[in-house]
Amino acid sequence: MQAVLDPFRVEMPTECQLMWELWARHRPEPPGLPFDTPEPLQFFSSWTILITLWGSFPKSGMYRTLIGIILVLAVFAGLGGLAWFVVHERIRSRPEYFLIANKIIVSPSIPDWIPDRFAEDVLQSSGLSRTGSLLDKTLPQQLADAFRACPWVEKVEQVVLHYPSGAQIKLVYRVPVALVEVPRLGVFPVDRGGVLLPAEYLSNAREDRRDTHLVIQGIQSTPLGSPGTPWGDPLVHTAAQLAAVLTDIAEPLKLVRIFPVMETIPSGARIVCRLRTAAGTEILWGTAVPDDPKIDAKKKRLWDLNERFRSLDNIPAQFQPIDLSRE
Repeated sequence: MQAVLDPFRVEMPTECQLMWELWARHRPEPPGLPFDTPEPLQFFSSWTILITLWGSFPKSGMYRTLIGIILVLAVFAGLGGLAWFVVHERIRSRPEYFLIANKIIVSPSIPDWIPDRFAEDVLQSSGLSRTGSLLDKTLPQQLADAFRACPWVEKVEQVVLHYPSGAQIKLVYRVPVALVEVPRLGVFPVDRGGVLLPAEYLSNAREDRRDTHLVIQGIQSTPLGSPGTPWGDPLVHTAAQLAAVLTDIAEPLKLVRIFPVMETIPSGARIVCRLRTAAGTEILWGTAVPDDPKIDAKKKRLWDLNERFRSLDNIPAQFQPIDLSRE
């Protein structure tokens, strides 16, 4: 049995779903008692009410017989409810109905820029490592919320609970595309949307990741929030989008820096970007819009120049800076 929730799909395990349906269908709830009254109290309260009614009816055989039959049926129903309460509590406490971190499978596989204990850390910080029960109907939503709160997760697409003690979670990860350099504060990793990523990305790496990403320079602002939230500066967001577009050619063309600038025009303002290679060659990219139809033409022009001169840094000075803003 499965239920669909937006924005992710949830498939409850059959054993757990059947248990919940039986529990909801047979849970005793006498009139006049709150729903959350413990089942043993509900049972004894029902019995007390019926005995009182039995004593208040006229002492004729017909009425006494009728109430006696109802009383016997109520006793059996109450005993059944009490037995189910005891069995249900025992089942709920069994270890196979509680989440275990090493039985949680995330897909796609955790990429190398995210800590190996990623899932364990999410469970620990959310408290689900101690309280997450497969019998809790809200557990899929709780898991989705816990992983969505992680700065490395862009989107939770699916949560599937598995008996015993497991879950499969389909995620979309945030991918570092650039480093933002802030004077006197250092560099900060961001994704394609300009979302700040954890600083541990730089400190826990085996290699120096400062040399593997475009660096966004000329930024005077600082992040508005914690990792997992947008930087809050349109210059950063625009440059990060451009860095994502250039990921496939940045390394072979030795592109290392992006300089976003707010430029005033008659109709208002726009953001334009300059690129720089490791040896200092300047490239006037122009406006950086993700759906700009000229992006592929600009990238091809850079690649053709690199092939023609065997490096962008070998282009004669009279042809520099390379102007792509009019492409």
